[in-house]
Amino acid sequence: MKLTLDQLQKITRGAVSVAEQDGKFHFYRFTEAQKKAYETTSPNDFYRKSFASAGVRFNFRTDSTKLAFNYEFGYGSSREYAYFDLYINGALEKHFGSDGNACRGGSINIALPAGEKTLELYFPWSRSTVLSNVELDDGATIEGISRKYKMISFGDSITHGYDAQYPSLSYASQLAQNLDADQINKGIGGDIFFPALLDEKEDFDPDFITVAYGTNDWSKCPRETFEKNCTEFYNRLSSLYPNAKIFAITPIWRGDGFRKVCGFGSPVTNVHPMIAEICKDLPNVVVINPYNFVPHRPEFFADLRLHPNDFGFGLYAKGVYNEIIKHL
Repeated sequence: MKLTLDQLQKITRGAVSVAEQDGKFHFYRFTEAQKKAYETTSPNDFYRKSFASAGVRFNFRTDSTKLAFNYEFGYGSSREYAYFDLYINGALEKHFGSDGNACRGGSINIALPAGEKTLELYFPWSRSTVLSNVELDDGATIEGISRKYKMISFGDSITHGYDAQYPSLSYASQLAQNLDADQINKGIGGDIFFPALLDEKEDFDPDFITVAYGTNDWSKCPRETFEKNCTEFYNRLSSLYPNAKIFAITPIWRGDGFRKVCGFGSPVTNVHPMIAEICKDLPNVVVINPYNFVPHRPEFFADLRLHPNDFGFGLYAKGVYNEIIKHL
């Protein structure tokens, strides 16, 4: 049987909306207002990245013996690869997708074990993903699964997922798994503190919020702009979600972090005390310094200096999780 929009909405996690157009299903992690804000300020970069399916996943129980669908990839990052991860009963069983010139789409038909099982399908973080002809066995059962908590994760490329090969192993995905939380990933590669994302409250009431900007602000913005944007962002966030536990995660190590960049004027390590000072009087904000969570060695970074690889992401997620649970 081909799944309907209603059925897909019930099993999709990590998307603020799912829409159908001409028999194809689109998954959005930003609200219309947030996409409009990016379209106004960065139409050829951040706006296009907002369509990436980072953090989107199916999570459901079924007795079907197959899962099949067609997929198409669009722009969502500067990376020319896109992969799905399929977990069956909690174990990673399938990793598939495409890269290079072939990174446009394809189809998949997966044989599943007999009997009832849980399926968790992670979408690519690096591209927008459009599905069609999503099929299970005729008459198969299908029941969406939710995790215990809800969370929103704001951030730049590292939250977005750069440069995980396995989408389920990105830092943001692993952190949400460890916290048992359904997560909306708001990461955008290259982004800085952007208060316009918080012009209105979303129809998603989070228990936890993580915010991990700063490394791009440090390299791009004058100190005064950085301080203004950061202050406004955290003040808005704290006011919009007074009952959420908010974790301000300052930058991790970067290979060029000791430069005195034009505008900021000091190494990236000085970002942490600035954010800590800005957030000190906000009662629901806890500041976490992850600078040493990922070893300061190139082999833990996909690009050798900035974006963790899957191994580095695991250490990053573990470190952040260990700090967060101290406050839960």
